[in-house]
Amino acid sequence: MKPYVICHMLGSVDGRIKQDIWGFKDHHKYFEETAEKIPADAWLVGRVTMQEFSSKQEYALPPAQEDLPKTDFVADQPEKSFAVVIDPAGKCFWDTNMVSTEHVIEVLTEKVPANYLEHLRSKNVSYIFGGKEELDLALVLEKLHDLFNIKTVRIDGGGHVNGSFLKAGLIDEFSLVLAPVADGTIGSPTVFEVEEGYGTRQATHFKIKSVDRIYDDFLWIRYEVVKNQQTDW
Repeated sequence: MKPYVICHMLGSVDGRIKQDIWGFKDHHKYFEETAEKIPADAWLVGRVTMQEFSSKQEYALPPAQEDLPKTDFVADQPEKSFAVVIDPAGKCFWDTNMVSTEHVIEVLTEKVPANYLEHLRSKNVSYIFGGKEELDLALVLEKLHDLFNIKTVRIDGGGHVNGSFLKAGLIDEFSLVLAPVADGTIGSPTVFEVEEGYGTRQATHFKIKSVDRIYDDFLWIRYEVVKNQQTDW
């Protein structure tokens, strides 16, 4: 069984998410204050985003003391909320097993070395494997549900992580805080980064659940994902 998956993002009217030139005094609050209103057992981000929260130290890992099996590790933890990072190659390092009040779960592939697993265990960081060379995101969600009793996951980006879950058809709801700004930067990350070109992939359709005007000129739009892509248009 998989958790219910909500993707939550702050974006410009042209779909950009990097806020370098937007000029808002406190752009973090527009995302964070709305995110707090979405009930979820876990929030999930990609490795680049999580490195804002993980250790800033340069870790030089010693050789592994033992050849640890590539099996899931559920650390002892009393917390019931979680911070999940998609980190296939094991690039995040940790001084603690917490981000704020959430217990950290690393999502890995089996190509990570044993000494990285020893590092995670030494910090009491939980980890799960989602595949040998590439991640099976459906399997990842099943493990989050079965091993940690996570019933709702909020995906907070970045665009490539969002796009991967979108392409796999695993997102149930999309929550967009639409900022009243046009970015216009060619090549800047967008809300969903799936793949170059069109190929045979079909666009994902949404159905509006609610629209709220917030912070004067922002819109908070909640969409349900249309699982059956047929429409009446």
